[in-house]
Amino acid sequence: MKKFLIRILVFGISFFLIEKIFYLLLLVSPSLEKDNRLEKIINGKINKELIVMGSSRGARNIIAGQIEDSLGISSYNLSYPGSDIEFHEFLLESLLKFNKPPKIVLLAIDDPSELLPSESIKFRFDRLYPLAKYSYIHKEMIKRGEKDFLSNFFALSRINKYNFYIVKKHFNALDTIRDCGSMPISFQRKNRNFNYKSIENEYQSSNELFNKVEAFLKFQQKCISNNIELYMIFSPNFQPHNPSFEKRLIELSYPEVSFFVYDTINSIYRNNSYFYDEAHLQTNGAIIFTNEIINYLAQEYYKIPAYNN
Repeated sequence: MKKFLIRILVFGISFFLIEKIFYLLLLVSPSLEKDNRLEKIINGKINKELIVMGSSRGARNIIAGQIEDSLGISSYNLSYPGSDIEFHEFLLESLLKFNKPPKIVLLAIDDPSELLPSESIKFRFDRLYPLAKYSYIHKEMIKRGEKDFLSNFFALSRINKYNFYIVKKHFNALDTIRDCGSMPISFQRKNRNFNYKSIENEYQSSNELFNKVEAFLKFQQKCISNNIELYMIFSPNFQPHNPSFEKRLIELSYPEVSFFVYDTINSIYRNNSYFYDEAHLQTNGAIIFTNEIINYLAQEYYKIPAYNN
């Protein structure tokens, strides 16, 4: 019996020490990240008048610093490549919980996959894993089924394999984040054959996912209830704009929401030298597109003459 109790004691002490080691991994993970925008949000450090949200089209195609310099309104880009509307809605909820509400939100729309099943855009749990030490983030992972109730008690249950990568992350040429949060690309994707598609496919709303439609509606509701001017932004693809998709989003949008579509007759958007690939602009194209947004906001929101570069 005595030996059994000793073994139990040794096991308990060993488990306690191992738990402490795993807890240290949780503590150090945030400091190793190159992208600390989400941590800034939950620490109340993103108090800007204008916020850009979306996936890679928001990150690459809209330069928040250019908007700030032109309109004199503090601006920041919280777009995450590969993220979906559920993640955007979570970001907005977090932003409103810990920071002052912005005056304007620009939501960059993924045309036409915003509400459809997609392997390329999803909820970015990988942005939550490094921040698992924060109870707010941890509760969100439990809420979404990424963690179970045991993680409330054991650090071992709270960590993810991502937390074991204990080296400082660094930006690469594709994902370098500017001080304003934007991530424009200054080069073209290699071995890419650009073909401007002239055929417009009819958008099929029957393929939409309920949870994405619900998040899309909640995103709008949060903006409206916080007196935020919400603009749905359609950026250029290397193909014609799809009016049937735009019409569907208008059907799902509240009257208070505004829509902005890029200049569809501008020949620049048929020139592949302004594109990184078929869905994303290079920096030279992003500057032109961002200036279109600036002119629109100058006239529609600020009621001032159009700004010109």
